[in-house]
Amino acid sequence: MPVTKTYARILESQGFKQEALEIYKKLLEKNPEDKELIENINRLLKRKKFKGVNVLKLKEFDNINQKNRFKFENWLKEMKWI
Repeated sequence: MPVTKTYARILESQGFKQEALEIYKKLLEKNPEDKELIENINRLLKRKKFKGVNVLKLKEFDNINQKNRFKFENWLKEMKWI
């Protein structure tokens, strides 16, 4: 697994918050002054209850269209992902 900010962002955007958090922490060990890493870690720690993607829920929104987009966005807001 690559240990880069880009990879961590990709994981985070896919719902793999814990994996992204681990990468950010590894990067912070090498760059303790990196404010972006600190902000990313703090943000994810506040949302620690997310242990990954809710695959069943994600399948409901597999084909996003105008009809279910509003429902999908509301679900993301409830999960505090946006």
